[in-house]
Amino acid sequence: MTEKHELQSLPEFFIKGLIVTAAAFLMVFGLNAAMQGFLDAELAVVEEAAARAAAAEAALAGAKTEAEAARLAAEAAVRKAEQYEQFYQKYKTRHCYHYYGQFYEMFENLYNADTIIIGTSHAAHGINPKYLEEAIPRRSWFNFALNGSNPKYYLDWWKVFLESGYPIPETIVFSVDWFMCDDGWLWRRIDFDTNPDCPAAIMRKIRKTRLMQAEDAERAAEIEEKLAAQEAAEAEKEATRADKINWLDLDEVLTWAFNRIPVIYSRDRIPEMLGWYIGGRDADALPAAEGQEETADDIDSDAPLPEVPVYVHERQVDKDNNITSEYYKGYVPWEADYNGRAKDQPCDLKEDQWAALDRLLDVFEDYGIHVVFVECPEYIEGRRARSMDDMGNRRLEEIAEARGITFFNYNIELAGEINADHTNFSDWGHMNTKGSTAFSKLLAARLAEYFETRE
Repeated sequence: MTEKHELQSLPEFFIKGLIVTAAAFLMVFGLNAAMQGFLDAELAVVEEAAARAAAAEAALAGAKTEAEAARLAAEAAVRKAEQYEQFYQKYKTRHCYHYYGQFYEMFENLYNADTIIIGTSHAAHGINPKYLEEAIPRRSWFNFALNGSNPKYYLDWWKVFLESGYPIPETIVFSVDWFMCDDGWLWRRIDFDTNPDCPAAIMRKIRKTRLMQAEDAERAAEIEEKLAAQEAAEAEKEATRADKINWLDLDEVLTWAFNRIPVIYSRDRIPEMLGWYIGGRDADALPAAEGQEETADDIDSDAPLPEVPVYVHERQVDKDNNITSEYYKGYVPWEADYNGRAKDQPCDLKEDQWAALDRLLDVFEDYGIHVVFVECPEYIEGRRARSMDDMGNRRLEEIAEARGITFFNYNIELAGEINADHTNFSDWGHMNTKGSTAFSKLLAARLAEYFETRE
């Protein structure tokens, strides 16, 4: 009797299972759609600001008199500043905002830097362009360094850099590290920046809006066709990637899902998304700006030209203690308590990463870019690297000598007071605001002398 009863209950159990599965599917599908709507609305606000800036630049290109050009140039500068601020307001709460800021500058060319900095987090948190431009004002600067970046990453990064249309720099200050060819330690891949809702992907969408607004109307169809072809190629590439997935490999499937499904890759933003829907989906307003009481729309040809607005930000710190509100041209301070305690730091340098570094330097040479090596200060007493640092530095010195690259190593021949004081650091390798300020001024003075001898 018991077995017969159990058999009779199986269809009911099966139906309930289907209902639960369908409900779960609908919930996930609904959350996914809600997350996509939230992300699209967030991007739309920045795209609108980008369109206004592009329209102002397009109007400037058609100016017929010097007075009109001056007025339109002022308006374009104001709109560009508003666009930059809107971008900051929308993405300032993202983890490691400086990733987004780096790619924003790459695609929007706000500063058109002729001298750029690349490297790992030691440079992102250690070299402040503010002090370089004060010491060497004839050059324009931007810090494109990114956490966890290795030579292979920068080979892929360079392709995105070329795609963005950023001016080819005259000089690259390459912040090298003795551990830079350990890709277990330096984990960054280009997918982290180009997948959906990642920094480069966001800027590609904004650039599309900007391009369509800025170009002559007669070329709109041609541009739209070109963009459509690019999107089709990307879609085909994505489909090919999906076809190649081994759906029996759980790790591979999860990696694909984590990079492609909005509610999964933006899962940390679910509370923010729910708050946005509950709060009425209001767009963030720009904060008040110093030195700007009227908008560019309010001025006429006889009125004084408006100043470019300067926005003052309330202190904003992300979950890793990056001080987002003090982000400046790629540099972002990182603050953490550090007592100077020594730490074992093993290192496994990979030959394929050294080969990638050589290829990267060949690429820079092909483009006629001058390269300077800089190794940022570390708290030397704070790490025990089992002589691996000597191996890495020795290889870097050999590369620099073979290629005629000047190498400023602040952990060996140029080590000094900064390296000896743990209060300059957030850990043994990353300088805090105090340390990065002192080092940036020191580096600025040395680079000023260096460039003086070259010019």
